[in-house]
Amino acid sequence: MNPVSEILRDGDVLARFARPVPGGGYRYEAPWPEVLKLLSEIGGRDLSTARLLEGHLNSLQLVALYGHAVQQARVLQAVQAGTLLGVWGADAADPLRFNEEAIQPRRLIGAKRYASGAGTVGLAIVPVDEGGALHLLLLDTKDANRVDLSSWDHRGMRATASGIYDFTGLEVEADEVLGQPDDYRREPFFVGGIWRCAAAQLGAIEAIVAGMTRDLFGSGRDAHPLQMARIGEAIREARTARLWVEDAARQVETCAPDGQKSDVDRIVALSAYARLATEAAAMRVIDLAERAIGLGSFAIGHPVEALTRDLAVYIRQANPDAVLLGHGRVLARDLLT
Repeated sequence: MNPVSEILRDGDVLARFARPVPGGGYRYEAPWPEVLKLLSEIGGRDLSTARLLEGHLNSLQLVALYGHAVQQARVLQAVQAGTLLGVWGADAADPLRFNEEAIQPRRLIGAKRYASGAGTVGLAIVPVDEGGALHLLLLDTKDANRVDLSSWDHRGMRATASGIYDFTGLEVEADEVLGQPDDYRREPFFVGGIWRCAAAQLGAIEAIVAGMTRDLFGSGRDAHPLQMARIGEAIREARTARLWVEDAARQVETCAPDGQKSDVDRIVALSAYARLATEAAAMRVIDLAERAIGLGSFAIGHPVEALTRDLAVYIRQANPDAVLLGHGRVLARDLLT
């Protein structure tokens, strides 16, 4: 199944935030309230589509931040033609690296895994470690022979087609190197940008709460005080998550990258915590919905079934304990001043 939903084709979503500028490049003009509204609305309809759009927007922003005019023109032309972009960061068992034996031209060895939209993404940004520094590459990823989706057997988010893309033997041109080494790690757009993932998840949380409420009111079970209590608790969880995500989005997207390091660190920490708060809200809302609706919530075709299944997978992140402790220390310092 092609994971690119028609939702992404509607209203030129893929090129919406790329504003052309003289010289062929573009600016990434994406007011955070508009992006949050878009991601949460799509997340409430189809989380796989929202995940692909989040990666697309991340890529658009990175090229606008660090790409030169030729690279921006390439991306602008691609998205105006309906090309989906992606950012593929996770290395496969055979990590992506430069072939040290191929000096000119430079060639790659290895693969990326969890490459969302593999086989559909036409241009991807991929980080490559060389001597401890991350280099960003802007690469054509249309070669279906390099795609392996067999490993993507997760019970949720199946439509993202987050498989393996093998770059072995691919030649890297000079114009495919994006920015300077370690630009990828620059904040607040690296960890700080996690608010977009949380925005997509927020949309699913709110849609599950609405679906649970409609189910209970439609069947008359809202008359039971414990069921009404579940509705009330779910509304509270969703609202709390929204406040976290809105605050993170506003602070990250209005933060000056060249500002005080302590200020940037605090804003990044708040964004990381917004993701943690969204994860906690999602787990609670999923549990409440399944308890409230009962066995029917697991039936294929029930309004909350696909959302709960996909959300349970999407909220998982690598090493959340480190996020809690590391960024918690940053926020704790504010309490000591």
